[in-house]
Amino acid sequence: MDIGLMGNYLQRRRLLKLFIVSVSAILWSSCDRTGNQYAFEQGSFEVKAVSQLFLDFQKLDKQLPIRIAYPDAEGQFPVIVFSHGMGSKGDMYKGFTDFWASHGYVVIQPTHIDSRSLGFEIKSENLREMYSQMLHVSVTRRQDMSFILDSLGLIQEMVPDLKGKMDTSNLVAAGHSMGAATAMLVSGMKLVNPMDGSEESSDENRFKALLMISDPGTMSLMPKDPWIGVKIPTFISTGTNDFSEVGSTRVKSPFKYQVPEGLTESSAPHHYVFIEGADHYLGGLICRTDVPGPFQYAALKIAAATSTTFLEAYIGNNSEAKRAMQFGNLESVTSGQATLTVK
Repeated sequence: MDIGLMGNYLQRRRLLKLFIVSVSAILWSSCDRTGNQYAFEQGSFEVKAVSQLFLDFQKLDKQLPIRIAYPDAEGQFPVIVFSHGMGSKGDMYKGFTDFWASHGYVVIQPTHIDSRSLGFEIKSENLREMYSQMLHVSVTRRQDMSFILDSLGLIQEMVPDLKGKMDTSNLVAAGHSMGAATAMLVSGMKLVNPMDGSEESSDENRFKALLMISDPGTMSLMPKDPWIGVKIPTFISTGTNDFSEVGSTRVKSPFKYQVPEGLTESSAPHHYVFIEGADHYLGGLICRTDVPGPFQYAALKIAAATSTTFLEAYIGNNSEAKRAMQFGNLESVTSGQATLTVK
């Protein structure tokens, strides 16, 4: 093996060991004597971030804004493409994205056309217009995700510090709310127009894992069984108060996903984290700041820790992380605040 490659390999193994120690401390340590749960420990990497980057997306005649968080270290790191919730923007999720970056991931955060920061307004008073609008948005969103994968080489030229740091063979589709639906769409799911039954799908097949915060399980655009087409390892985090306005300004719909009783076997494992008291915006920590608080730091810690362990299990192929996801007693570790179900 080339000496340089051997050095990178050994460094990666050392950092991987540090990663497992830190994440295991979060997942497996019991509460301390003061009653504190989950010390929100960053990973071993310092995080650098680049904002205000624009990709020239000529097919859609637009400039696609992106933010990138990445480890300030040598080596190659898996790539997460994170899709924001409807109306939000790419930099509203630093509690997740920068945490993942500190544990050895390059996180690319596009801002889609439906962002309020770009002047978007949803047509929420007319269902037919709103569904048509949302389906159009879903098409451009999944095109954004694929375009970013097509542009990884260009991104490295735009950000020289990223040259050679992106492991383009290990790609993760991630998102929150409508962004979770976007991530599902590029992972094999279809969206359905409830007005006429027409479907929207993607032929994207480069993502190796699917990670969702507040998945859109009850959205009217979701098919009856959204998991049939999803054949990669999946992570879902939601909570007892996970609601958002959907369908119109007068309707408040639960987003919380219930693991289907009949889902006894699947082509890939689905990990479902359910957090007591967690809402759709974690009290304003993610997606929106104009929602009632208080900030739900404990829920963020749990979701960030378990999602990171999921990544290391299926992207890092680490056996200890897999055992934590498959057999760990999250309910005990969190004093009953969260549970972990595997299907």
